[in-house]
Amino acid sequence: MIIITITVVAALLLVALPSASAAGLGQPDNVQEIVSEKKSDYNDSLFKAAIQVLYTDPGGAREIIKQVLQNPEGVDPALLTRSTNLLGATYHMQANYNEALATFYQALELAQKLGDHLRMAHVYNNLGTSSLKIGNHKEAMDYFLKSLDQYTLLKDTLSTASTLNNIGLLYNDIDNPVKARIKFDEALNGFTRANDSIGIAATLGNIGMLLLGQNQYDSALYYHRLALTYDSAKDNKYGLIIEYQGIANVYNSIGNTGAAIQNYNQSKAIARIINQPFQMAFSDLGIAQALIKAGNLKAAILHTDSAMLIANEIGNIKLRQETHEVYAEIYEEMEDTGKALEHFRRAGILKDSIINQTKLHQIYNLEIEQLSLAKEVQQLEIQRQELLLSKKNNIIIFIIIAFLLALFGFYLLYLNHNHRKESNTQKMILSLTEKKSRAAAEAEIQERKRIGQELHDGLGQMLSAARLNMSALQQKDSLPDERRKELLETAIEVVDAAFSELRNISHNLAPSVLTTKGLADALKDMADQINKTSHIRVQLQLYGLNGKMDAIIENTLYRALQELLNNTIKHAGAKTFSAQVVKSNEAITVMVEDDGKGFDEKNMLIIPGGGLSNIRSRIENLKGDFFIDSMENRGTIISIVIPLSKFNYVSETYSSAGG
Repeated sequence: MIIITITVVAALLLVALPSASAAGLGQPDNVQEIVSEKKSDYNDSLFKAAIQVLYTDPGGAREIIKQVLQNPEGVDPALLTRSTNLLGATYHMQANYNEALATFYQALELAQKLGDHLRMAHVYNNLGTSSLKIGNHKEAMDYFLKSLDQYTLLKDTLSTASTLNNIGLLYNDIDNPVKARIKFDEALNGFTRANDSIGIAATLGNIGMLLLGQNQYDSALYYHRLALTYDSAKDNKYGLIIEYQGIANVYNSIGNTGAAIQNYNQSKAIARIINQPFQMAFSDLGIAQALIKAGNLKAAILHTDSAMLIANEIGNIKLRQETHEVYAEIYEEMEDTGKALEHFRRAGILKDSIINQTKLHQIYNLEIEQLSLAKEVQQLEIQRQELLLSKKNNIIIFIIIAFLLALFGFYLLYLNHNHRKESNTQKMILSLTEKKSRAAAEAEIQERKRIGQELHDGLGQMLSAARLNMSALQQKDSLPDERRKELLETAIEVVDAAFSELRNISHNLAPSVLTTKGLADALKDMADQINKTSHIRVQLQLYGLNGKMDAIIENTLYRALQELLNNTIKHAGAKTFSAQVVKSNEAITVMVEDDGKGFDEKNMLIIPGGGLSNIRSRIENLKGDFFIDSMENRGTIISIVIPLSKFNYVSETYSSAGG
């Protein structure tokens, strides 16, 4: 019966505090604005102060909040709604449910005028809780469902859990424990997801109360003690009051009056600390009921007198009704039928008074609902106007979309054009790649033909001559010794010459020095051999070529320089061939120059057995560049650049010259 109050307070405190913008930041233009801003700040401070003492001193909180409401015309409408709702909470916490309902109705009217659905949901929840307290279950469920609809739309998990908890209490109050437990479990899940310890404790306590009604005493004690653990961790004194009362109720039900009185006294002591007279009175009534079971009726009367004194001081009709009912129970046990009937009669009068007040509130509720209906009609008219405006906006949006689609179409055409260009570029790249591959294949064929030609013309003829001499020796047995010796020596000379020719061909194909000592020594050897012939003077300058490098690069450069030198000797009629090779960390650069007759670059000469196009193809396969600068009767300059991975740079200069 008491635990509902916790849930109500939790819902009420969901009302947001005033924001900085509501407090009036910025530079005022006149004295009137300064006064208005100061008053707004003052009202905000009063509202916060009232919330801080709501648990410990509901009456004091009420007096504070009344200062905000003294001049409602000067209060921000949102703050006025929250303050009125908070005022209702102060009445509810002191069990003055009639005043609480009247005040909540006023808060609902203010929230509806503002169109503030969250505030309306909070007030509906509070109206349902106060209605439940006075036994108006139908009205209570109606309010709870309205509140639940709003919270669900707003996706407010914490507030939804609070309302589900209250609906569970309603089902428990009308003896439907199955539905009550379902709602409590849903509320507990919501509070857990929202990480709200106070809500978790309140719901656990309600489950304990439900289990007590089903005579499951051990389970009831378990849930009340678990709730007590959560409240102790948060130092929630109001929750501790409720849970000690719940534990006492369980002990009272199983006849352990000593433990019951001990827990009621614990609850009463905490209630005294935080100035909760209603809870003190309720604990006194619980102690009185335990004493009745223990047969100590005189002590029971003393505690009932204490509860009645508090009820009269705070003017709480509901508490006075329950106190008269306990008096009637005591005097019935004392067999004083007259006094018992008198207290039953007084309790009945008070109960009728509460019911009459409920009917008045129901009439007021009808007025509020009528106001709400009128507001809904007004809202529908606004929606109709908005619909007309929306149609116009839709036409504008359609035009904009059509324009955007046209732009998108042009963009697709642009992309298609670019795609075609890229496709053509790719085709050109493939064509060039195919031409390079074909040039490389032709170079290989030419190289094979050249090798075959050299083997046939040079080595083949020498071997044929050697064979003829050998045949002559074999067929003419009667030859003189001198002639036989002459033929044999000639054959040996021809075989030696063949071996020499074979070495030259082999050296030209793959010089051993290139494999064993690297490019620098191979180029030096080639230059020395050419300079010995006195056909042309070769000048060679090498920088940074010491040590080994990539075999493919070495072989490509060697073949390129060899081919360029052969072309110069065969076709340029040059007297001097100069080659400079420089290796850095980034690239190898080759510069070749001759003083020959040159040629027209546009009609580049294709030399059998290789040629400049084959050299270009090999260089480009290594991602390198090949440049030709030549003109007839001026000589030729050829540059080669091949990119490298980073090597340690070491400089070396070699110069070979002959004449």
